[in-house]
Amino acid sequence: MPKPKFVNKIKFQQEPGTSETVMPSDDMLMYFEKHIIAPAEEECGYGIYSKALEIPIFFVSEKTINQKGLAIDCGVSDDLRKLHDIVDEDRFWKLETALVDRGDPIGLYLPKGEFQDQGPEIWVSYEKIRNQHQKWQDSKYTTALTLVHELGHAIMDAPTSGLYCLKTWVEEPLANMIALYYLDSVGPSTTNGFDRMEYVTDFVKTQSANYALGLNLFRSNRVFDWKAWKNAKWLLCFKIDALLDWVEYIKGNLGNVDDLRLEALFREIVRQPIEFNQTLLQQAEKLYEK
Repeated sequence: MPKPKFVNKIKFQQEPGTSETVMPSDDMLMYFEKHIIAPAEEECGYGIYSKALEIPIFFVSEKTINQKGLAIDCGVSDDLRKLHDIVDEDRFWKLETALVDRGDPIGLYLPKGEFQDQGPEIWVSYEKIRNQHQKWQDSKYTTALTLVHELGHAIMDAPTSGLYCLKTWVEEPLANMIALYYLDSVGPSTTNGFDRMEYVTDFVKTQSANYALGLNLFRSNRVFDWKAWKNAKWLLCFKIDALLDWVEYIKGNLGNVDDLRLEALFREIVRQPIEFNQTLLQQAEKLYEK
């Protein structure tokens, strides 16, 4: 077991002009490192632990994370405008609500250049988590899931193209799948009769559809290879129809997903090489029109 390194690099960002922002204790952060992230890395080997030591991680106020979430929402609105010009009118309106619904952020992975010039960074709002969960144990496990989820985004980070509002429907469930693998790999943990995996799986079920799908991927016996997704991200501007097929299927079938069908849709998204045609080139061109 490596000596604790993670706790010492965490940064706490207080909100100026307000009472002190609620932050996790050093003991809680030590628990995440010694009993989840480091031992899970030995089991899974995805590179989560090295990312936890490499990337700046900020615990921020509820106000700060909400403001950044609103900035991302503005980008989603621009995505929808572009998508409206590309896809069939009926299909656009059928899926618009699902594409707008990002959920209420308690953590964010901010890659360099996508939402800010600096980066990459991870933001987690323990204050917001505490405000949403009265029990300390709930907050502890929600924070653990959130932190590893955002680190899941970090290991999938790669040059990308396409629309954020579409790719998030693949990225978010994969990040939850990775987080569930890590939290499950270290074995059962019960504190005061409170089971960690029982709690986090129940929590994921309450999330918006694109996040909740992560539980399906975690439990599936099919292959949803996050590395294949990472390697295909540069091609996403040519995968609009495949991504829309994925979103449409999830929206209509969450809770009753057929794993074989889902796997086939995923394979189409990550498939390489692809055969270019005029339609694909025109769609990609429209994405980059001002």
